[in-house]
Amino acid sequence: MSSVSAPTSTSAIGQQPLPIGLQLKSSLGKCYIIDEVLSKRPAAGRIWCVYRATHEGKQFILKDIIPGDFDYLISLQKHVEHSPHVRTAVDSIPERHILVFPYLEKGLLHVDIAALSSVAKKAIIRDALAGLADLHDKHIIHTDIKPTNIMMDSFKQNNGDLRYCNVQITDLEAAVILPPKAKGLTDRLSGNHFWRSPEAWARGIQNTPSDIYSFAIVAIFAWTGRMVFFSDEANRASPEKQAELILRRHLSFFASEMEDFEGFIAYHGGDDNPFVKRLKGLLCTFSEEDPRLPFGRWQQVDPQFRDLICKMTCMDPSRRITAREALQHPWFAQD
Repeated sequence: MSSVSAPTSTSAIGQQPLPIGLQLKSSLGKCYIIDEVLSKRPAAGRIWCVYRATHEGKQFILKDIIPGDFDYLISLQKHVEHSPHVRTAVDSIPERHILVFPYLEKGLLHVDIAALSSVAKKAIIRDALAGLADLHDKHIIHTDIKPTNIMMDSFKQNNGDLRYCNVQITDLEAAVILPPKAKGLTDRLSGNHFWRSPEAWARGIQNTPSDIYSFAIVAIFAWTGRMVFFSDEANRASPEKQAELILRRHLSFFASEMEDFEGFIAYHGGDDNPFVKRLKGLLCTFSEEDPRLPFGRWQQVDPQFRDLICKMTCMDPSRRITAREALQHPWFAQD
């Protein structure tokens, strides 16, 4: 069984943000007009941007893509272009290495969770999970599951309740197609620190179970409004201290079963692994005065939801349920 690395990239130099009002002709012969620069990220000698644009009065998202990744991402997205819950490119501007995506109104991070009914929240979680399952069915690991990468449109029901539709997993720029027999990505600190799996923190082998772990943390946020690994202290801390604070919460909430933790140790090659030693050291910092708080015992959360999350957050990646299995969990059948 082999391991694979993410695709290598080359970079273009010097392009600045495109001006508002600029018209761009696409490979499909459509004309997109730049309306707004949504984000700018300097890297590799240029500024990479995300734009809001219009074509015939309809809004779209245009994204700068690293030239060396452009063809790879087009190929990858073709595998899931028919999934209703994965946002894929609908057009491109090849000479500028820009991909064109449908416009979605809002990311999950900016949804008012407290204002939603349990039915609405569960629908968001289910639809996003269906998108993840579609990716995994095609051996695609997303690597950066977080609330800002789950987007949707809103609408009001006749009774005035706010609901969301077109829920999609977005931002496949860091996604990787894994050969069916590959162990996974290696030597990579994937994803955002507040949503990252333990094996990603370890720079260990990462495969679809790593997405599952991250998705579970997102699901907790979508259901309760709580970012379980976030704290003001961690947000302000140095990278080393931040990692310690976040990893301690991983151990507190999700290292509840000794069998899982032993499986995690074995997954990373045993007790001699430096990351394993680090986690064992953090385990020793808990005490009767400062005990661990396993998520499976959180009484304020529905028991079926607790069970689903615990099955998705086993410390041992090999024992986590799949996205398809999670969709069949009894929690989704509850009213």
